[in-house]
Amino acid sequence: MTQPRKIRWLIAHQPEELFVRTATAFASELAKHCGDQFEVEILTYPKYVSKYGEITGLDKLSKYDQVNAITPGQKSDIEQGIEAFWNSLEDGVIEMSQTQVSLIAQWHYDFAAIDMPYMFDSHDHVSRVVDGEIGQELCQKLGEKSPVTGLAFTYSGGYRVIGSDKPIYDLDDLQGLRVIVENDLSLGNTAERLGAKAIQVKPQFWKKLDLIGQGEADAVETTYLRFNGKHILKTNHSMFMTTILIGNRFWSTLTDEQQHAFTMAARSASIIERQWALEDSQRFEDEAVDKGVSIKDISTEDQARLKHASQLNYVKAAPRFSKGLLAKIRRT
Repeated sequence: MTQPRKIRWLIAHQPEELFVRTATAFASELAKHCGDQFEVEILTYPKYVSKYGEITGLDKLSKYDQVNAITPGQKSDIEQGIEAFWNSLEDGVIEMSQTQVSLIAQWHYDFAAIDMPYMFDSHDHVSRVVDGEIGQELCQKLGEKSPVTGLAFTYSGGYRVIGSDKPIYDLDDLQGLRVIVENDLSLGNTAERLGAKAIQVKPQFWKKLDLIGQGEADAVETTYLRFNGKHILKTNHSMFMTTILIGNRFWSTLTDEQQHAFTMAARSASIIERQWALEDSQRFEDEAVDKGVSIKDISTEDQARLKHASQLNYVKAAPRFSKGLLAKIRRT
């Protein structure tokens, strides 16, 4: 009897449970297409090490550099960890994983368009973009430009909000605050225009470290399930999105039929995952009062103000994207 080919899927991010369930859904969907041809082994890094050994530098994904303690000209721990992550997929020591679009943008900058503030009008709009021609082209081009191919897009949290240990009732309350952001496009540049100080920290750490409690920041751009504080300004200004990835080295060994099966399985799993994320968000809101969490909806006036402040992002970033991409996404 032929043994199934093993697919090692690395869980590289927090909250771990969000990524484990996506991998599990993919495994179930793949079995519908390929039967027992493949076995998906879902591995956190500690589990990978115990079974297969260390991957040089990958342990640094779980470390954190003090905001002001990185030596100029040297790579931070997280930068070294991200480099090791890509190398592990390129070298074939892992076959699949999942990461945020902002990291993928280092290979194909068009992925960063998904992070733009107020890019999408609704969840249906998101689905039309990422499940349609635009999403397919992004994934294909990524395979041509990098060691990985994209298969499908997942929320892994959904809408971004702003959280703090102290109440934030409106945008004026951001004045002078140190706000952790993932990148300049999602909120960073906009926060600076509103009088805040933006501090970029990769979201691997949003659930693992209390940077606000440690005194390094006053607020954080986050998602419901990544925030452990008590006060949230519900801005819904951007989507936190990730992509299911497969290493090109492994991908090239699959037949055309198998590649189609992997793509279909990933798309099915991503649709399931995005629905889970919506349900998670609703459950978070339903349970917020009982858990002592205050959620303040952004006012219509402040939303208009935030949108206006974010428009300069489009002007500055547009030349870096493929011609017409932003407009194409908006009208899809």
